[in-house]
Amino acid sequence: MKFSYFAQGKQGFGIATLVRAITGGISTLAPKFSGYLGSKILLRPYGKRHYSHSAITPNNSQSLTTTIGQANIDWYGQGEKVVIVSHGWADSSYSFNHMIKSITEQGYRVAAIDHIGHGRSSGNKAHLPSFIETTEILINHCQQQSIEIKAIIGHSMGAIATLNLPQHLLENKKLILISSPIKFFELMFEKVEQIGISRKLLIAVLERITKQYGKTWQQLQPIEQKGKLALDVTFVHDSKDRYAPFDDLEQFLQAQKNTLITTEGLGHTRILGDTKVIKQITEVLVAA
Repeated sequence: MKFSYFAQGKQGFGIATLVRAITGGISTLAPKFSGYLGSKILLRPYGKRHYSHSAITPNNSQSLTTTIGQANIDWYGQGEKVVIVSHGWADSSYSFNHMIKSITEQGYRVAAIDHIGHGRSSGNKAHLPSFIETTEILINHCQQQSIEIKAIIGHSMGAIATLNLPQHLLENKKLILISSPIKFFELMFEKVEQIGISRKLLIAVLERITKQYGKTWQQLQPIEQKGKLALDVTFVHDSKDRYAPFDDLEQFLQAQKNTLITTEGLGHTRILGDTKVIKQITEVLVAA
């Protein structure tokens, strides 16, 4: 069964109900097997794995070892200060291609992550803890090499992963979070049930995966990271985003002083390539 958190289609009512009953039963009667089955269904991004650069090509690439595979990092530009970009689910670093060109023109060096199961990285499975781990490994690598990180730009799941990084790794950096699905897990539950999969199955997968990283999935909820909004965090979001509701972000930022750059009609993904948005993000980077 091919599943995508960003698919538009729905199962027929009868089929969805039947599948939901079956997967719910498996979760109750055979929890270990349900975790295995769920990972086969729910952890495969099915995104485009091969791409060719258009606006700008990397100067060089490197591979970082994570617990579930080798993550590809493309490096652009020659600047002394680095900007890390982290893509979303079923996407790749290519989604930032035009933004990377603009950032390097301002004298920065860019490290673009292909998360495990995406782009040129290894594997065919992915999940939020892996996104977090890869970004953390890259930051630690830069610190070991005495490379100064100016900013981290995350899109969608990449934004939620950035917000989940240890606070000491985020301090003294600009954080730019684009199309952030604030009710991340609630949206996942809604989608799997819409397609006809039991919520119990997804919970079994989440518990199995996060346990391997010494966490619970509840600890990774954006609301648990709200204290980090005191850092230098800028949000960029489209008011008509179908996958990451704008109202959720507004509620999350209530009484906060973070900058919010709003667009209308660009949606969840096209926002990354918009000339005006790229200009605004670049201005945030170069601001004192």
